[in-house]
Amino acid sequence: MRVTISGGVHGNELTGIYLVRKLRHDTPLTHNINLDFLLANPKAIEACRRYIDKDLNRSFSTHALERDSHLYEEERAKVIANRLRGCDFLIDMHSTTANMGITLVLSTQDKRSENLAKILASEYEDVRILQWFGSEEGDFINTLVPSSVTIEVGPVCQGVLEPEIFWRTYKVLRRAIEVLDKDEWTSDPHLAYRIEGYEDFPRKNGKLWGMIHPELKGRDYGQLHPGDPIFLTLDEEEIFYHGDPCVPVFINEAAYYEKKIAFCKAKPVEI
Repeated sequence: MRVTISGGVHGNELTGIYLVRKLRHDTPLTHNINLDFLLANPKAIEACRRYIDKDLNRSFSTHALERDSHLYEEERAKVIANRLRGCDFLIDMHSTTANMGITLVLSTQDKRSENLAKILASEYEDVRILQWFGSEEGDFINTLVPSSVTIEVGPVCQGVLEPEIFWRTYKVLRRAIEVLDKDEWTSDPHLAYRIEGYEDFPRKNGKLWGMIHPELKGRDYGQLHPGDPIFLTLDEEEIFYHGDPCVPVFINEAAYYEKKIAFCKAKPVEI
Protein backbone atom coordinates (compact mmCIF):
# COMPACT_ATOMS: atom_id res chain seq x y z
CA MET A 1 0.00 0.00 0.00
CA ARG A 2 1.31 3.44 -0.92
CA VAL A 3 0.83 6.11 1.75
CA THR A 4 1.50 9.78 1.07
CA ILE A 5 2.05 12.29 3.87
CA SER A 6 1.57 15.86 2.72
CA GLY A 7 2.16 19.21 4.34
CA GLY A 8 2.15 22.77 3.10
CA VAL A 9 -1.10 22.70 1.14
CA HIS A 10 -1.33 26.04 2.94
CA GLY A 11 2.11 27.64 2.97
CA ASN A 12 1.83 29.40 6.34
CA GLU A 13 0.86 26.27 8.29
CA LEU A 14 4.32 25.28 9.48
CA THR A 15 3.42 22.26 11.60
CA GLY A 16 2.70 20.04 8.61
CA ILE A 17 5.59 21.42 6.58
CA TYR A 18 8.15 20.64 9.26
CA LEU A 19 6.62 17.27 10.10
CA VAL A 20 7.13 16.27 6.47
CA ARG A 21 10.71 17.56 6.57
CA LYS A 22 11.42 15.68 9.79
CA LEU A 23 9.92 12.42 8.54
CA ARG A 24 11.92 12.73 5.32
CA HIS A 25 15.02 13.03 7.49
CA ASP A 26 14.27 10.04 9.74
CA THR A 27 11.95 7.94 7.59
CA PRO A 28 10.06 5.46 9.83
CA LEU A 29 10.84 1.80 9.18
CA THR A 30 7.85 0.17 7.53
CA HIS A 31 7.35 -3.35 6.19
CA ASN A 32 4.02 -3.33 4.35
CA ILE A 33 3.55 0.23 3.13
CA ASN A 34 5.58 2.54 0.93
CA LEU A 35 5.85 6.05 2.30
CA ASP A 36 5.90 9.11 0.06
CA PHE A 37 6.29 12.69 1.30
CA LEU A 38 4.84 15.76 -0.40
CA LEU A 39 5.32 19.49 0.19
CA ALA A 40 2.23 20.52 -1.70
CA ASN A 41 2.50 24.27 -2.35
CA PRO A 42 6.19 25.22 -2.76
CA LYS A 43 5.68 28.86 -3.77
CA ALA A 44 3.32 29.54 -0.85
CA ILE A 45 5.69 27.76 1.53
CA GLU A 46 8.58 29.94 0.36
CA ALA A 47 6.46 33.07 0.79
CA CYS A 48 4.94 31.80 4.08
CA ARG A 49 1.48 32.61 2.74
CA ARG A 50 -1.66 30.50 2.77
CA TYR A 51 -1.72 30.57 -1.03
CA ILE A 52 -0.46 32.59 -4.00
CA ASP A 53 -3.58 32.94 -6.17
CA LYS A 54 -6.25 30.63 -4.75
CA ASP A 55 -6.75 28.20 -1.88
CA LEU A 56 -5.05 25.02 -3.11
CA ASN A 57 -7.31 22.88 -0.93
CA ARG A 58 -10.32 24.06 -2.92
CA SER A 59 -8.76 23.42 -6.33
CA PHE A 60 -9.25 19.72 -6.96
CA SER A 61 -12.67 19.57 -8.61
CA THR A 62 -12.86 17.70 -11.91
CA HIS A 63 -13.65 20.97 -13.68
CA ALA A 64 -10.64 22.75 -12.17
CA LEU A 65 -8.31 19.88 -13.03
CA GLU A 66 -9.44 19.78 -16.66
CA ARG A 67 -9.44 23.47 -17.59
CA ASP A 68 -6.51 25.66 -18.58
CA SER A 69 -5.78 28.17 -15.85
CA HIS A 70 -3.44 31.06 -15.14
CA LEU A 71 -3.81 30.51 -11.38
CA TYR A 72 -0.74 28.97 -9.76
CA GLU A 73 -2.69 26.74 -7.36
CA GLU A 74 -4.94 25.34 -10.07
CA GLU A 75 -1.89 24.39 -12.14
CA ARG A 76 -0.19 22.99 -9.04
CA ALA A 77 -3.31 20.91 -8.33
CA LYS A 78 -2.82 19.14 -11.68
CA VAL A 79 0.77 18.27 -10.74
CA ILE A 80 -0.39 16.90 -7.40
CA ALA A 81 -3.20 14.90 -9.02
CA ASN A 82 -0.61 13.18 -11.22
CA ARG A 83 1.66 12.65 -8.23
CA LEU A 84 -1.13 10.98 -6.23
CA ARG A 85 -2.13 8.52 -8.94
CA GLY A 86 -1.63 5.12 -7.34
CA CYS A 87 -1.71 6.54 -3.80
CA ASP A 88 -3.89 4.37 -1.54
CA PHE A 89 -3.94 6.53 1.59
CA LEU A 90 -3.23 10.22 2.13
CA ILE A 91 -2.43 11.85 5.47
CA ASP A 92 -2.71 15.60 4.91
CA MET A 93 -1.30 17.88 7.62
CA HIS A 94 -2.84 21.24 8.53
CA SER A 95 -2.89 23.68 11.43
CA THR A 96 -5.56 26.10 12.59
CA THR A 97 -5.72 29.21 14.75
CA ALA A 98 -8.85 27.73 16.38
CA ASN A 99 -8.74 25.70 19.60
CA MET A 100 -9.24 22.36 17.83
CA GLY A 101 -6.62 20.27 19.62
CA ILE A 102 -5.72 17.36 17.34
CA THR A 103 -8.65 16.81 15.00
CA LEU A 104 -8.84 14.02 12.43
CA VAL A 105 -10.94 15.28 9.55
CA LEU A 106 -12.68 12.67 7.40
CA SER A 107 -13.79 13.83 3.95
CA THR A 108 -15.25 10.47 2.92
CA GLN A 109 -17.01 7.61 4.67
CA ASP A 110 -14.74 4.78 3.56
CA LYS A 111 -13.93 2.09 6.12
CA ARG A 112 -10.13 2.40 6.10
CA SER A 113 -10.19 6.13 6.83
CA GLU A 114 -12.77 5.71 9.60
CA ASN A 115 -10.83 2.79 11.07
CA LEU A 116 -7.60 4.76 11.40
CA ALA A 117 -9.42 7.72 12.93
CA LYS A 118 -11.22 5.50 15.46
CA ILE A 119 -8.03 3.78 16.58
CA LEU A 120 -6.18 7.08 17.08
CA ALA A 121 -9.11 8.76 18.83
CA SER A 122 -9.49 5.81 21.20
CA GLU A 123 -5.80 5.85 22.14
CA TYR A 124 -5.27 9.60 22.62
CA GLU A 125 -7.57 11.67 24.84
CA ASP A 126 -6.93 14.91 22.93
CA VAL A 127 -7.76 13.46 19.49
CA ARG A 128 -11.24 14.03 18.03
CA ILE A 129 -12.89 12.97 14.78
CA LEU A 130 -14.63 15.49 12.52
CA GLN A 131 -16.51 14.65 9.33
CA TRP A 132 -16.41 17.38 6.67
CA PHE A 133 -17.78 16.20 3.36
CA GLY A 134 -16.58 18.88 0.99
CA SER A 135 -16.75 22.62 0.54
CA GLU A 136 -18.94 24.83 -1.61
CA GLU A 137 -15.76 26.53 -2.89
CA GLY A 138 -14.21 23.41 -4.42
CA ASP A 139 -12.92 19.94 -3.67
CA PHE A 140 -10.26 19.06 -1.11
CA ILE A 141 -7.02 17.26 -1.97
CA ASN A 142 -8.51 14.18 -0.25
CA THR A 143 -10.87 13.65 -3.18
CA LEU A 144 -7.92 12.42 -5.26
CA VAL A 145 -7.34 9.24 -3.24
CA PRO A 146 -9.41 6.24 -2.08
CA SER A 147 -8.76 6.82 1.64
CA SER A 148 -7.45 9.73 3.68
CA VAL A 149 -7.27 11.54 6.98
CA THR A 150 -6.58 15.24 7.40
CA ILE A 151 -4.87 16.08 10.67
CA GLU A 152 -5.82 19.59 11.85
CA VAL A 153 -3.99 20.88 14.93
CA GLY A 154 -4.38 24.07 16.93
CA PRO A 155 -4.44 26.64 18.21
CA VAL A 156 -1.31 27.65 16.28
CA CYS A 157 -0.62 31.12 14.88
CA GLN A 158 -0.05 31.28 11.15
CA GLY A 159 3.64 31.17 10.28
CA VAL A 160 4.62 29.79 13.70
CA LEU A 161 5.93 26.45 15.00
CA GLU A 162 4.40 25.66 18.39
CA PRO A 163 6.60 23.02 20.09
CA GLU A 164 4.07 21.27 22.32
CA ILE A 165 1.57 20.83 19.49
CA PHE A 166 4.32 19.84 17.04
CA TRP A 167 5.58 16.95 19.18
CA ARG A 168 2.11 15.74 20.17
CA THR A 169 1.16 15.67 16.49
CA TYR A 170 4.40 13.91 15.58
CA LYS A 171 3.58 11.18 18.10
CA VAL A 172 0.06 10.71 16.70
CA LEU A 173 1.39 10.74 13.14
CA ARG A 174 3.97 8.06 13.89
CA ARG A 175 1.22 5.93 15.42
CA ALA A 176 -0.93 6.45 12.31
CA ILE A 177 1.90 5.15 10.14
CA GLU A 178 2.24 2.12 12.43
CA VAL A 179 -1.50 1.35 12.24
CA LEU A 180 -1.44 1.45 8.44
CA ASP A 181 1.75 -0.59 8.25
CA LYS A 182 0.44 -3.32 10.58
CA ASP A 183 -3.03 -3.13 9.02
CA GLU A 184 -4.67 -2.88 12.45
CA TRP A 185 -8.48 -2.78 12.61
CA THR A 186 -11.12 -2.10 15.22
CA SER A 187 -14.83 -2.87 15.22
CA ASP A 188 -15.60 -0.52 18.11
CA PRO A 189 -17.81 2.50 17.38
CA HIS A 190 -16.59 5.96 18.27
CA LEU A 191 -18.01 9.47 18.68
CA ALA A 192 -17.44 11.88 15.81
CA TYR A 193 -18.76 15.30 14.82
CA ARG A 194 -20.21 16.15 11.42
CA ILE A 195 -20.13 19.68 9.98
CA GLU A 196 -23.59 20.63 8.75
CA GLY A 197 -23.52 24.41 8.46
CA TYR A 198 -21.70 27.69 8.99
CA GLU A 199 -22.23 30.98 10.80
CA ASP A 200 -20.95 34.27 9.40
CA PHE A 201 -19.84 37.31 11.38
CA PRO A 202 -22.12 40.33 11.78
CA ARG A 203 -21.77 42.63 8.78
CA LYS A 204 -22.79 46.18 7.88
CA ASN A 205 -22.95 47.12 4.20
CA GLY A 206 -21.16 43.86 3.49
CA LYS A 207 -18.22 44.71 5.76
CA LEU A 208 -17.25 42.94 8.97
CA TRP A 209 -18.98 44.61 11.93
CA GLY A 210 -18.37 42.30 14.84
CA MET A 211 -16.24 39.64 16.46
CA ILE A 212 -16.54 36.38 18.34
CA HIS A 213 -18.10 36.92 21.75
CA PRO A 214 -15.63 36.41 24.63
CA GLU A 215 -17.88 33.69 26.05
CA LEU A 216 -17.61 31.67 22.81
CA LYS A 217 -13.89 32.22 22.24
CA GLY A 218 -11.89 28.97 22.40
CA ARG A 219 -14.94 26.79 23.08
CA ASP A 220 -14.50 24.50 20.09
CA TYR A 221 -16.35 21.20 20.64
CA GLY A 222 -18.45 22.77 23.40
CA GLN A 223 -22.25 22.91 23.34
CA LEU A 224 -24.00 25.87 21.74
CA HIS A 225 -27.67 26.45 22.55
CA PRO A 226 -30.24 29.04 21.45
CA GLY A 227 -29.77 32.18 23.51
CA ASP A 228 -26.01 31.73 24.01
CA PRO A 229 -23.94 34.82 23.08
CA ILE A 230 -21.89 34.34 19.91
CA PHE A 231 -20.90 37.81 18.66
CA LEU A 232 -20.08 41.29 19.93
CA THR A 233 -20.55 44.07 17.38
CA LEU A 234 -18.50 47.21 17.03
CA ASP A 235 -21.51 49.00 18.53
CA GLU A 236 -20.96 46.82 21.65
CA GLU A 237 -24.19 44.96 20.96
CA GLU A 238 -24.35 41.29 21.96
CA ILE A 239 -25.75 38.89 19.37
CA PHE A 240 -27.23 35.62 20.55
CA TYR A 241 -27.49 32.27 18.81
CA HIS A 242 -30.90 31.38 17.32
CA GLY A 243 -30.25 28.10 15.49
CA ASP A 244 -30.60 24.49 16.52
CA PRO A 245 -28.28 23.24 19.28
CA CYS A 246 -24.89 22.41 17.79
CA VAL A 247 -21.21 21.89 18.47
CA PRO A 248 -19.15 24.84 17.17
CA VAL A 249 -15.77 24.09 15.59
CA PHE A 250 -13.11 26.19 13.85
CA ILE A 251 -14.22 29.15 15.99
CA ASN A 252 -12.54 32.35 14.80
CA GLU A 253 -10.22 30.56 12.36
CA ALA A 254 -8.14 33.32 10.81
CA ALA A 255 -8.15 31.85 7.30
CA TYR A 256 -11.96 31.60 7.25
CA TYR A 257 -12.59 35.35 7.55
CA GLU A 258 -12.33 35.59 3.75
CA LYS A 259 -14.72 32.65 3.45
CA LYS A 260 -17.28 34.45 5.66
CA ILE A 261 -17.18 31.71 8.28
CA ALA A 262 -17.03 32.71 11.94
CA PHE A 263 -17.44 29.09 13.01
CA CYS A 264 -18.71 25.80 11.65
CA LYS A 265 -21.73 24.07 13.14
CA ALA A 266 -21.41 20.34 13.78
CA LYS A 267 -23.48 17.65 15.40
CA PRO A 268 -22.39 14.45 17.23
CA VAL A 269 -22.61 11.20 15.27
CA GLU A 270 -21.39 7.68 15.83
CA ILE A 271 -19.11 5.91 13.37
